[in-house]
Amino acid sequence: MRGWPERRRPDSGTPDHLAVSPAPAAGVRGGPGAVPRWLPDALLAGALALLVLGPLLPGRGLVLAGDMVFVPDQPWKDAWTGGDGGVPRAVPSDAWVSALTTVVPGDVLQRVVLVAILVGAATGVSRLTWSLPFMARAAAAVLFVWNPYVHERLAIGHWALLCGYAALPWAAEAVVRLREQSDVAARRRAWAVLVTALAVAGWSSPTGGVMVAATAACLAVGHLALVGRTLAVSLAVNLPWLVPAFANGADQLAPDVFGVEAFSARADTPFGVVGSVLTFGGIWKESIVPAERGDLLLAGIGGLVVALAVWGLWVGRRERVLPTGPAALLSCGALALALAGALTGLRPVVDWIVLEVPGGGLLRDGQKWAAPWALVASVGLGLAVARLAALSRSHGGGSAWLVAVVLAPVAALPSLALGLGGFLQADRFPDDWDQVRHEMESLDLADEQVVVLPFSTYRRFDWTPRTVLDPAPRYFPGRMVTEDALSVPEGTVGGESALARRVREADSAEELTEVLAETGVRWALVHRSTEPGWEPIGAEVVAETDQLRLLELAPPTGPATYDGGWRPHVYLLLDLGVLLGTTCAVTVLRLGSRQKSPLRGQGFPPQTY
Repeated sequence: MRGWPERRRPDSGTPDHLAVSPAPAAGVRGGPGAVPRWLPDALLAGALALLVLGPLLPGRGLVLAGDMVFVPDQPWKDAWTGGDGGVPRAVPSDAWVSALTTVVPGDVLQRVVLVAILVGAATGVSRLTWSLPFMARAAAAVLFVWNPYVHERLAIGHWALLCGYAALPWAAEAVVRLREQSDVAARRRAWAVLVTALAVAGWSSPTGGVMVAATAACLAVGHLALVGRTLAVSLAVNLPWLVPAFANGADQLAPDVFGVEAFSARADTPFGVVGSVLTFGGIWKESIVPAERGDLLLAGIGGLVVALAVWGLWVGRRERVLPTGPAALLSCGALALALAGALTGLRPVVDWIVLEVPGGGLLRDGQKWAAPWALVASVGLGLAVARLAALSRSHGGGSAWLVAVVLAPVAALPSLALGLGGFLQADRFPDDWDQVRHEMESLDLADEQVVVLPFSTYRRFDWTPRTVLDPAPRYFPGRMVTEDALSVPEGTVGGESALARRVREADSAEELTEVLAETGVRWALVHRSTEPGWEPIGAEVVAETDQLRLLELAPPTGPATYDGGWRPHVYLLLDLGVLLGTTCAVTVLRLGSRQKSPLRGQGFPPQTY
């Protein structure tokens, strides 16, 4: 049928009066010069991003919240590639952020990244549900962007994880095409999209890389060759953090299993932990949970949206937007991972994985694995709206009331608007920070170990109202020695750096001075606007401002604990090789897909979309 996407099933077995209306051909709406079909989807994506981030976009300054730490100009360090021998938590995202901030101001880059996350998420879902009418695509896009998962991860500052979240629908859409298309040009285009989505996720965060790879592989189940190739590509693009994760470890401690309990999913609605995770919430940090989640009415609207999505997945299972069996497997697997740490019967299994399996620590923050479920549920809501529209037409009614269904996620979570209800605001680093950075650069401290005091992972400064991960390692030169343990109401989750543990356990200024001398630390950077703590004895003040104090310590008695050796150079070459290889592969696939394809003009998104 002309105008139907080729991957739709010609006969779904649904009576004609209840069938989803066939989508018109791409770019065809009323004849020559008509509005391209993709334009409303793009406008919707832009409107969602503007509604969420609007107050943050004009003006300057950096949005600092939780783990979201951008700085005006991030200096290059071996740590950005894992070359410092530490745990590669932000590898290689810190590498490309550092490279880009040499040409783009950090606050501009941050805004571009945040807008790209929301626009990319919405347009990706539009591509995935391209065979459905616009109202159905809009419902799917709104739910995928406007939900507690996005709200809570923005509030806690997990922008890198959200890059992987935004890549999920692109990877899913590419796998669906690869399952069903035999045309060579179409398959090459799909592979180009899949490789790009896997790379975006993997280069942003290890968790995002694993999550998108697992989603793509799960949706490919039933096509063994596709599963194998997807995993092979995933392995290749994730090498920048996989290699340091397995090759480093000289200064690393075993993960603290207490983290499973501390970071497990929590009930943030009246429906318990299971109901909270099913409705895309349940993050462990209670202080950033939206207030609406505790309201029975608003939480109930969220529950009804999910129930409608599940119904849509059932009644629309023959529409083949997602393969039914793999989508069910993906949803159940995602929910099981998200809930495992919170369920008494499954927690010992998670404990064992965290302690015994390399990389198992990725499972400690369980709720973040609910992201694939959010994707499947969003498709389900789109299918539900498409079916409801068909039912309405069959009874001679209009479909204007469907707008209420599309906007239901917004009604259930109004605080996501306008920068999380004003929570996200731009701040400027004090001039003091720039003065001390220039002093450190003049002293050429790039290769020196610098301990940051008071020893704390997160800080409350007097120039910003939000608690933020210490920005010093990204703002100043030097090999920063920082706290990596995290205090939570239930206790303290131990870090993974042996040096950080020794500094943490010093219970007097004398003992701190001795520890720093034995471990080769020659410099100390003291935050003066935070809670006071121990400072080394006999240090010389090199620079002092209202906010910061730079100290030169007595000559160390022991060697520096850092010995990068071969790592910095090898890891940098590895990152450049993966970047070059991925770019070349995507370019070749795109060029090879430009030959005439019989699928062109059958309703697929234009290649610029």
